Amino acid sequence: MRSESDAALQRSVDVDIAAFADIYATGGRSELAARVQDRLAMRADGTDQAHYLVSDATGAKLAGDIGHWPLLSAENSQAAFVTLADGTQVFARATQLDTGLRIVAAREYAVRSELLRRIGAAFLITGIAVVLAALGSAWLVASRLRVRIASMNSALDNFEQGDLQGRVPGDDQADELGELALHANQLLDRLAAVLQAQREITDQVAHEIRTPLVHLDTRLLHLIEGAVDPALVSALGSARNEARGIGELLDSLLDIASSEGRRGDRSGFAAVDLSEVGESLADLYADSATDLGLDFSTAISPGISFTGDRMQLARAISNLLDNAFKYAGPGAQVRLAIEPGPRIIVRDNGEGIPEGMRARIFERFQRGHGSKGGHGLGLALVRAIARQHGLEVHCRDANPGAEFVIEPEVAI
Repeated sequence: MRSESDAALQRSVDVDIAAFADIYATGGRSELAARVQDRLAMRADGTDQAHYLVSDATGAKLAGDIGHWPLLSAENSQAAFVTLADGTQVFARATQLDTGLRIVAAREYAVRSELLRRIGAAFLITGIAVVLAALGSAWLVASRLRVRIASMNSALDNFEQGDLQGRVPGDDQADELGELALHANQLLDRLAAVLQAQREITDQVAHEIRTPLVHLDTRLLHLIEGAVDPALVSALGSARNEARGIGELLDSLLDIASSEGRRGDRSGFAAVDLSEVGESLADLYADSATDLGLDFSTAISPGISFTGDRMQLARAISNLLDNAFKYAGPGAQVRLAIEPGPRIIVRDNGEGIPEGMRARIFERFQRGHGSKGGHGLGLALVRAIARQHGLEVHCRDANPGAEFVIEPEVAI
Protein backbone atom coordinates (compact mmCIF):
# COMPACT_ATOMS: atom_id res chain seq x y z
CA MET A 1 0.00 0.00 0.00
CA ARG A 2 2.86 2.40 0.80
CA SER A 3 4.51 1.78 -2.59
CA GLU A 4 1.24 2.44 -4.43
CA SER A 5 0.78 5.73 -2.54
CA ASP A 6 4.34 6.84 -3.35
CA ALA A 7 3.82 6.02 -7.00
CA ALA A 8 0.63 8.10 -7.08
CA LEU A 9 2.44 10.99 -5.39
CA GLN A 10 5.22 10.82 -7.98
CA ARG A 11 2.70 10.79 -10.84
CA SER A 12 1.02 13.94 -9.49
CA VAL A 13 4.36 15.77 -9.36
CA ASP A 14 5.36 14.56 -12.82
CA VAL A 15 2.00 15.74 -14.25
CA ASP A 16 2.64 19.19 -12.78
CA ILE A 17 6.15 19.31 -14.28
CA ALA A 18 4.87 18.25 -17.71
CA ALA A 19 2.07 20.84 -17.62
CA PHE A 20 4.46 23.66 -16.69
CA ALA A 21 6.88 22.60 -19.41
CA ASP A 22 4.08 22.92 -21.98
CA ILE A 23 3.06 26.32 -20.62
CA TYR A 24 6.64 27.54 -20.84
CA ALA A 25 7.04 26.22 -24.34
CA THR A 26 3.97 28.07 -25.58
CA GLY A 27 3.88 31.21 -23.41
CA GLY A 28 7.37 31.80 -22.11
CA ARG A 29 8.59 32.85 -18.71
CA SER A 30 5.92 35.37 -17.88
CA GLU A 31 3.12 32.95 -18.74
CA LEU A 32 4.80 30.22 -16.68
CA ALA A 33 5.13 32.52 -13.66
CA ALA A 34 1.47 33.62 -13.98
CA ARG A 35 0.18 30.02 -14.21
CA VAL A 36 2.22 28.97 -11.18
CA GLN A 37 0.72 31.72 -9.10
CA ASP A 38 -2.77 30.86 -10.42
CA ARG A 39 -2.26 27.24 -9.31
CA LEU A 40 -1.22 28.33 -5.85
CA ALA A 41 -4.19 30.70 -5.57
CA MET A 42 -6.72 28.03 -6.59
CA ARG A 43 -5.49 25.11 -4.51
CA ALA A 44 -7.99 23.82 -1.97
CA ASP A 45 -7.43 22.59 1.58
CA GLY A 46 -6.92 18.86 1.92
CA THR A 47 -4.32 16.26 1.19
CA ASP A 48 -1.41 16.51 -1.23
CA GLN A 49 -1.03 20.33 -1.09
CA ALA A 50 1.10 21.57 -4.04
CA HIS A 51 4.16 23.80 -3.70
CA TYR A 52 6.21 25.33 -6.52
CA LEU A 53 9.36 27.35 -7.16
CA VAL A 54 10.52 28.91 -10.46
CA SER A 55 14.00 30.46 -10.41
CA ASP A 56 16.67 31.69 -12.80
CA ALA A 57 20.20 30.40 -13.10
CA THR A 58 21.38 32.49 -10.14
CA GLY A 59 18.68 31.00 -7.88
CA ALA A 60 16.58 34.16 -7.81
CA LYS A 61 12.90 33.34 -7.21
CA LEU A 62 10.62 34.18 -10.15
CA ALA A 63 7.40 32.57 -8.89
CA GLY A 64 6.09 30.09 -6.35
CA ASP A 65 5.77 29.67 -2.59
CA ILE A 66 8.94 27.68 -1.84
CA GLY A 67 11.42 30.05 -0.19
CA HIS A 68 14.72 28.28 -0.93
CA TRP A 69 15.84 25.83 -3.58
CA PRO A 70 15.89 22.31 -2.09
CA LEU A 71 18.87 20.00 -2.36
CA LEU A 72 17.80 18.61 -5.74
CA SER A 73 19.65 18.63 -9.09
CA ALA A 74 17.56 20.27 -11.82
CA GLU A 75 20.02 19.18 -14.49
CA ASN A 76 19.34 15.52 -13.63
CA SER A 77 15.61 16.02 -13.04
CA GLN A 78 16.11 14.63 -9.54
CA ALA A 79 13.12 13.61 -7.41
CA ALA A 80 13.11 12.77 -3.68
CA PHE A 81 11.34 13.14 -0.36
CA VAL A 82 12.66 16.37 1.16
CA THR A 83 11.88 18.81 3.94
CA LEU A 84 11.39 22.43 2.95
CA ALA A 85 12.85 25.34 4.85
CA ASP A 86 9.61 25.82 6.80
CA GLY A 87 9.60 22.17 7.88
CA THR A 88 6.99 20.93 5.40
CA GLN A 89 7.59 17.36 4.25
CA VAL A 90 7.11 16.94 0.52
CA PHE A 91 7.92 14.80 -2.44
CA ALA A 92 9.58 17.09 -5.02
CA ARG A 93 11.12 16.99 -8.47
CA ALA A 94 13.51 19.62 -9.89
CA THR A 95 13.74 20.09 -13.67
CA GLN A 96 15.76 22.31 -16.00
CA LEU A 97 13.23 23.94 -18.43
CA ASP A 98 15.75 26.06 -20.32
CA THR A 99 19.14 27.63 -19.93
CA GLY A 100 18.81 29.88 -16.94
CA LEU A 101 15.34 28.61 -15.98
CA ARG A 102 14.45 25.81 -13.64
CA ILE A 103 11.40 24.67 -11.68
CA VAL A 104 10.54 22.60 -8.60
CA ALA A 105 7.12 20.95 -8.19
CA ALA A 106 6.30 19.36 -4.81
CA ARG A 107 3.39 17.67 -3.03
CA GLU A 108 2.89 17.27 0.69
CA TYR A 109 2.61 13.66 1.98
CA ALA A 110 2.32 13.98 5.78
CA VAL A 111 -1.48 13.83 5.70
CA ARG A 112 -1.37 10.91 3.31
CA SER A 113 1.12 9.12 5.58
CA GLU A 114 -1.18 9.65 8.55
CA LEU A 115 -4.08 8.24 6.54
CA LEU A 116 -1.98 5.27 5.55
CA ARG A 117 -0.96 4.79 9.17
CA ARG A 118 -4.59 4.79 10.25
CA ILE A 119 -5.53 2.40 7.47
CA GLY A 120 -2.62 0.16 8.45
CA ALA A 121 -3.67 0.29 12.09
CA ALA A 122 -7.22 -0.59 11.08
CA PHE A 123 -5.94 -3.55 9.07
CA LEU A 124 -3.75 -4.61 12.00
CA ILE A 125 -6.63 -4.43 14.47
CA THR A 126 -8.87 -6.30 12.06
CA GLY A 127 -6.17 -8.91 11.51
CA ILE A 128 -5.68 -9.36 15.24
CA ALA A 129 -9.43 -9.68 15.72
CA VAL A 130 -9.61 -12.30 12.96
CA VAL A 131 -6.69 -14.23 14.46
CA LEU A 132 -8.22 -14.09 17.93
CA ALA A 133 -11.56 -15.23 16.55
CA ALA A 134 -9.83 -18.07 14.73
CA LEU A 135 -7.92 -19.03 17.89
CA GLY A 136 -11.13 -18.89 19.92
CA SER A 137 -12.91 -21.10 17.44
CA ALA A 138 -9.99 -23.51 17.38
CA TRP A 139 -9.95 -23.60 21.19
CA LEU A 140 -13.67 -24.37 21.30
CA VAL A 141 -13.30 -27.11 18.72
CA ALA A 142 -10.26 -28.54 20.54
CA SER A 143 -12.12 -28.42 23.86
CA ARG A 144 -15.05 -30.32 22.40
CA LEU A 145 -12.66 -32.85 20.89
CA ARG A 146 -10.90 -33.28 24.24
CA VAL A 147 -14.22 -33.86 25.99
CA ARG A 148 -15.33 -36.41 23.41
CA ILE A 149 -11.99 -38.21 23.38
CA ALA A 150 -11.88 -38.21 27.19
CA SER A 151 -15.37 -39.77 27.32
CA MET A 152 -14.29 -42.39 24.77
CA ASN A 153 -11.17 -43.25 26.79
CA SER A 154 -13.21 -43.40 29.98
CA ALA A 155 -15.68 -45.84 28.42
CA LEU A 156 -12.85 -48.04 27.15
CA ASP A 157 -11.17 -47.96 30.57
CA ASN A 158 -14.43 -48.97 32.25
CA PHE A 159 -14.81 -51.85 29.80
CA GLU A 160 -11.27 -52.96 30.54
CA GLN A 161 -12.07 -52.84 34.25
CA GLY A 162 -15.03 -55.18 33.79
CA ASP A 163 -18.00 -53.00 32.79
CA LEU A 164 -19.07 -55.11 29.83
CA GLN A 165 -22.27 -53.11 29.38
CA GLY A 166 -20.57 -49.74 28.96
CA ARG A 167 -20.16 -48.33 25.46
CA VAL A 168 -18.33 -45.42 23.84
CA PRO A 169 -20.62 -42.35 23.57
CA GLY A 170 -21.04 -40.30 20.42
CA ASP A 171 -21.55 -43.12 17.91
CA ASP A 172 -24.54 -41.21 16.55
CA GLN A 173 -22.42 -38.22 15.48
CA ALA A 174 -21.90 -37.82 11.72
CA ASP A 175 -18.16 -37.17 11.83
CA GLU A 176 -14.87 -39.07 12.05
CA LEU A 177 -15.03 -39.46 15.84
CA GLY A 178 -18.62 -40.66 15.58
CA GLU A 179 -17.54 -43.28 13.05
CA LEU A 180 -14.66 -44.30 15.31
CA ALA A 181 -17.04 -44.61 18.28
CA LEU A 182 -19.41 -46.73 16.18
CA HIS A 183 -16.62 -49.13 15.18
CA ALA A 184 -15.35 -49.24 18.78
CA ASN A 185 -18.82 -50.15 20.07
CA GLN A 186 -19.18 -52.85 17.45
CA LEU A 187 -15.86 -54.31 18.61
CA LEU A 188 -16.90 -54.04 22.28
CA ASP A 189 -20.16 -55.85 21.48
CA ARG A 190 -18.19 -58.71 19.97
CA LEU A 191 -15.74 -58.81 22.88
CA ALA A 192 -18.55 -58.83 25.42
CA ALA A 193 -20.24 -61.68 23.56
CA VAL A 194 -16.98 -63.64 23.44
CA LEU A 195 -16.33 -63.10 27.16
CA GLN A 196 -19.86 -64.12 28.05
CA ALA A 197 -19.58 -67.22 25.87
CA GLN A 198 -16.24 -68.03 27.51
CA ARG A 199 -17.77 -67.80 30.97
CA GLU A 200 -20.69 -70.01 29.96
CA ILE A 201 -18.35 -72.57 28.41
CA THR A 202 -16.12 -72.51 31.48
CA ASP A 203 -19.09 -73.12 33.76
CA GLN A 204 -20.32 -75.98 31.55
CA VAL A 205 -16.88 -77.57 31.38
CA ALA A 206 -16.50 -77.27 35.16
CA HIS A 207 -19.86 -78.94 35.70
CA GLU A 208 -19.16 -81.71 33.20
CA ILE A 209 -15.80 -82.49 34.80
CA ARG A 210 -16.76 -82.12 38.45
CA THR A 211 -19.70 -84.52 38.19
CA PRO A 212 -17.72 -87.57 37.00
CA LEU A 213 -14.93 -86.74 39.46
CA VAL A 214 -17.42 -86.82 42.33
CA HIS A 215 -18.81 -90.15 41.07
CA LEU A 216 -15.27 -91.50 40.71
CA ASP A 217 -14.39 -90.49 44.25
CA THR A 218 -17.51 -92.16 45.59
CA ARG A 219 -16.83 -95.41 43.72
CA LEU A 220 -13.20 -95.48 44.84
CA LEU A 221 -14.34 -94.97 48.42
CA HIS A 222 -16.75 -97.91 48.14
CA LEU A 223 -14.01 -100.08 46.64
CA ILE A 224 -11.65 -99.16 49.46
CA GLU A 225 -14.28 -100.01 52.08
CA GLY A 226 -14.88 -103.42 50.46
CA ALA A 227 -11.26 -104.32 49.75
CA VAL A 228 -9.26 -106.63 52.04
CA ASP A 229 -5.93 -106.66 50.19
CA PRO A 230 -3.68 -103.94 51.69
CA ALA A 231 -1.89 -103.41 48.39
CA LEU A 232 -5.22 -102.88 46.64
CA VAL A 233 -6.38 -100.49 49.37
CA SER A 234 -3.15 -98.50 48.98
CA ALA A 235 -3.49 -98.36 45.21
CA LEU A 236 -7.14 -97.28 45.42
CA GLY A 237 -6.22 -94.64 47.98
CA SER A 238 -3.52 -93.25 45.68
CA ALA A 239 -5.99 -93.19 42.80
CA ARG A 240 -8.51 -91.38 44.98
CA ASN A 241 -5.90 -88.81 46.01
CA GLU A 242 -4.96 -88.21 42.39
CA ALA A 243 -8.62 -87.75 41.45
CA ARG A 244 -9.03 -85.24 44.26
CA GLY A 245 -5.87 -83.50 43.10
CA ILE A 246 -7.40 -83.14 39.63
CA GLY A 247 -10.52 -81.66 41.20
CA GLU A 248 -8.47 -79.20 43.24
CA LEU A 249 -6.48 -78.24 40.12
CA LEU A 250 -9.71 -77.67 38.22
CA ASP A 251 -11.15 -75.56 41.04
CA SER A 252 -8.01 -73.43 41.19
CA LEU A 253 -7.95 -72.86 37.44
CA LEU A 254 -11.63 -71.93 37.43
CA ASP A 255 -11.14 -69.57 40.37
CA ILE A 256 -8.25 -67.86 38.56
CA ALA A 257 -10.25 -67.58 35.34
CA SER A 258 -13.27 -66.23 37.22
CA SER A 259 -11.20 -63.61 39.07
CA GLU A 260 -9.40 -62.52 35.90
CA GLY A 261 -12.66 -62.38 33.97
CA ARG A 262 -14.26 -60.21 36.66
CA ARG A 263 -11.32 -57.80 36.91
CA GLY A 264 -12.76 -54.42 37.76
CA ASP A 265 -16.26 -55.86 38.21
CA ARG A 266 -17.44 -54.45 41.56
CA SER A 267 -20.80 -56.18 41.61
CA GLY A 268 -21.34 -58.02 44.88
CA PHE A 269 -18.60 -56.10 46.67
CA ALA A 270 -19.19 -54.82 50.19
CA ALA A 271 -17.23 -53.19 52.99
CA VAL A 272 -14.75 -55.70 54.43
CA ASP A 273 -12.97 -55.29 57.76
CA LEU A 274 -9.52 -56.47 56.71
CA SER A 275 -8.25 -56.17 60.26
CA GLU A 276 -10.89 -58.64 61.46
CA VAL A 277 -10.18 -60.99 58.53
CA GLY A 278 -6.47 -60.94 59.35
CA GLU A 279 -7.06 -61.62 63.05
CA SER A 280 -9.35 -64.56 62.22
CA LEU A 281 -6.80 -66.09 59.86
CA ALA A 282 -4.01 -65.56 62.40
CA ASP A 283 -5.98 -67.56 64.96
CA LEU A 284 -6.50 -70.38 62.42
CA TYR A 285 -2.82 -70.53 61.46
CA ALA A 286 -1.44 -70.27 65.00
CA ASP A 287 -1.72 -74.01 65.71
CA SER A 288 -0.27 -74.94 62.31
CA ALA A 289 2.68 -72.67 62.99
CA THR A 290 3.33 -74.44 66.31
CA ASP A 291 3.12 -77.87 64.66
CA LEU A 292 5.60 -76.78 61.96
CA GLY A 293 7.98 -75.17 64.43
CA LEU A 294 7.48 -71.66 63.02
CA ASP A 295 7.59 -68.36 64.87
CA PHE A 296 4.35 -66.78 63.64
CA SER A 297 3.52 -63.17 64.57
CA THR A 298 1.18 -60.41 63.42
CA ALA A 299 1.17 -56.62 63.17
CA ILE A 300 -2.42 -55.80 62.21
CA SER A 301 -3.60 -52.21 62.45
CA PRO A 302 -7.18 -51.94 63.73
CA GLY A 303 -10.14 -50.68 61.73
CA ILE A 304 -8.75 -51.10 58.22
CA SER A 305 -11.74 -51.35 55.87
CA PHE A 306 -11.79 -52.11 52.16
CA THR A 307 -14.57 -52.66 49.63
CA GLY A 308 -14.39 -56.11 48.09
CA ASP A 309 -15.28 -59.79 48.33
CA ARG A 310 -14.54 -61.00 51.87
CA MET A 311 -14.05 -64.66 50.96
CA GLN A 312 -11.77 -63.87 48.02
CA LEU A 313 -9.61 -61.48 50.05
CA ALA A 314 -9.35 -64.05 52.85
CA ARG A 315 -8.33 -66.67 50.31
CA ALA A 316 -5.60 -64.43 48.93
CA ILE A 317 -4.15 -63.90 52.42
CA SER A 318 -4.45 -67.64 53.16
CA ASN A 319 -2.56 -68.55 50.00
CA LEU A 320 0.28 -66.19 50.97
CA LEU A 321 0.43 -67.70 54.46
CA ASP A 322 0.33 -71.24 53.02
CA ASN A 323 3.19 -70.34 50.72
CA ALA A 324 5.27 -68.91 53.59
CA PHE A 325 4.54 -71.86 55.92
CA LYS A 326 5.47 -74.34 53.17
CA TYR A 327 8.77 -72.80 52.10
CA ALA A 328 10.10 -70.88 55.14
CA GLY A 329 11.40 -74.04 56.84
CA PRO A 330 11.41 -75.14 60.50
CA GLY A 331 12.40 -72.45 62.99
CA ALA A 332 11.73 -69.62 60.51
CA GLN A 333 9.84 -66.48 61.37
CA VAL A 334 6.61 -65.64 59.50
CA ARG A 335 4.87 -62.32 59.99
CA LEU A 336 1.45 -61.12 58.79
CA ALA A 337 0.97 -57.34 58.69
CA ILE A 338 -2.05 -55.31 57.56
CA GLU A 339 -1.52 -51.56 57.24
CA PRO A 340 -3.55 -48.58 56.02
CA GLY A 341 -3.66 -48.25 52.25
CA PRO A 342 -4.52 -51.07 52.47
CA ARG A 343 -1.24 -52.98 52.47
CA ILE A 344 -1.22 -56.69 53.25
CA ILE A 345 2.29 -58.03 53.96
CA VAL A 346 3.39 -61.62 54.52
CA ARG A 347 7.08 -61.90 55.32
CA ASP A 348 9.39 -64.77 56.23
CA ASN A 349 13.12 -65.12 56.83
CA GLY A 350 13.53 -68.38 54.96
CA GLU A 351 15.64 -69.07 51.88
CA GLY A 352 13.83 -66.41 49.85
CA ILE A 353 13.16 -66.33 46.12
CA PRO A 354 15.86 -65.61 43.51
CA GLU A 355 15.50 -62.20 41.87
CA GLY A 356 14.95 -63.69 38.42
CA MET A 357 11.91 -65.63 39.65
CA ARG A 358 10.14 -62.90 41.62
CA ALA A 359 8.04 -61.73 38.67
CA ARG A 360 7.43 -65.20 37.20
CA ILE A 361 6.36 -66.69 40.54
CA PHE A 362 2.83 -65.32 40.01
CA GLU A 363 2.34 -67.06 36.69
CA ARG A 364 0.35 -70.27 36.45
CA PHE A 365 2.17 -73.55 37.17
CA GLN A 366 5.27 -71.72 38.39
CA ARG A 367 6.83 -73.21 41.49
CA GLY A 368 9.30 -71.50 43.72
CA HIS A 369 12.88 -72.48 44.44
CA GLY A 370 12.97 -75.80 46.26
CA SER A 371 9.40 -76.73 45.28
CA LYS A 372 7.54 -78.97 47.70
CA GLY A 373 4.67 -80.14 45.54
CA GLY A 374 1.48 -78.37 44.60
CA HIS A 375 0.24 -77.21 41.22
CA GLY A 376 1.91 -73.83 41.21
CA LEU A 377 -1.42 -72.00 41.13
CA GLY A 378 -1.65 -70.49 44.60
CA LEU A 379 0.23 -67.27 43.86
CA ALA A 380 -1.41 -66.98 40.43
CA LEU A 381 -4.77 -66.96 42.22
CA VAL A 382 -3.48 -64.31 44.66
CA ARG A 383 -2.59 -62.04 41.75
CA ALA A 384 -5.94 -62.64 40.02
CA ILE A 385 -7.88 -61.82 43.22
CA ALA A 386 -5.74 -58.73 43.86
CA ARG A 387 -6.29 -57.37 40.34
CA GLN A 388 -10.00 -58.05 40.56
CA HIS A 389 -10.00 -55.66 43.53
CA GLY A 390 -7.83 -53.01 41.86
CA LEU A 391 -4.77 -54.18 43.82
CA GLU A 392 -1.40 -55.58 42.85
CA VAL A 393 0.88 -58.12 44.49
CA HIS A 394 4.69 -57.95 44.53
CA CYS A 395 7.45 -60.21 45.73
CA ARG A 396 10.46 -58.52 47.33
CA ASP A 397 13.69 -59.50 49.00
CA ALA A 398 13.29 -59.55 52.80
CA ASN A 399 17.05 -60.00 53.34
CA PRO A 400 16.82 -62.76 54.36
CA GLY A 401 13.66 -64.40 53.12
CA ALA A 402 10.81 -63.17 50.97
CA GLU A 403 8.17 -60.49 51.40
CA PHE A 404 4.85 -60.53 49.56
CA VAL A 405 2.91 -57.26 49.48
CA ILE A 406 -0.65 -56.66 48.26
CA GLU A 407 -1.31 -52.95 47.76
CA PRO A 408 -3.26 -50.57 45.46
CA GLU A 409 -2.15 -50.46 41.85
CA VAL A 410 0.07 -47.52 40.97
CA ALA A 411 -1.60 -45.32 38.33
CA ILE A 412 0.58 -44.75 35.23
